[in-house]
Amino acid sequence: MEQTVQTAIRCRGITKRFGEVVANDGIELEVRYGEVLALLGENGSGKTTLMNMISGIYHPDEGVIEVDGAPAAIGSPADAQALGIGMIHQHFKLVEPFSAMDNIVLGTKEKRLPAKALRRKVLELCETYGLTIEPEKPVREMSVSEKQTVEILKVLYRGARILILDEPTAVLTPQETDKLFAILRQMRAKGCAIIIITHKLNEVLAISDRVTILRRGRSVDTVETAG
Repeated sequence: MEQTVQTAIRCRGITKRFGEVVANDGIELEVRYGEVLALLGENGSGKTTLMNMISGIYHPDEGVIEVDGAPAAIGSPADAQALGIGMIHQHFKLVEPFSAMDNIVLGTKEKRLPAKALRRKVLELCETYGLTIEPEKPVREMSVSEKQTVEILKVLYRGARILILDEPTAVLTPQETDKLFAILRQMRAKGCAIIIITHKLNEVLAISDRVTILRRGRSVDTVETAG
């Protein structure tokens, strides 16, 4: 029997205006569990605006966002988090003097647990997804790649199964990019739905299963890739 692939997010006719500027114009997009979808387009094509709506930062003027097959009211990042959506921004949102573990659990009810229990939970999460961090290491002493790993763990710790990464390789070395892509493949194998925003065709070919192309705020095509 053929296995059904479950759609994580489907955008139908998403439009967003800022004054007279139409940033997104009737965009159609679908991402499935167990795949990496690349969102490809030149600067100003509407990629980040669209993802900001999925993650609750902006609200669409028109159209519907479906999560797990049902229309979703995503009025805030907290709503997105409750739906299992996590966004890793290009500019990290970490508290530099805090440790990796403190950043990961910050804002959760579990932060009151004993440090030993928190450390165990974080390391178990690392093992599940093939990630490596030093839980007690201060973020200010970390490399860019390590900080990015902490950001990924933050959203996974909160139960995200749909992850959005905005230009994640912009400040990474080629070696760090390879490491990130290995992490994303591991997450894909665990059933996560991953959207990666990029304008680099070589990255699309290296990591994605499908690519949706945006141009001037519109979705012009979606094609299969060999990532």
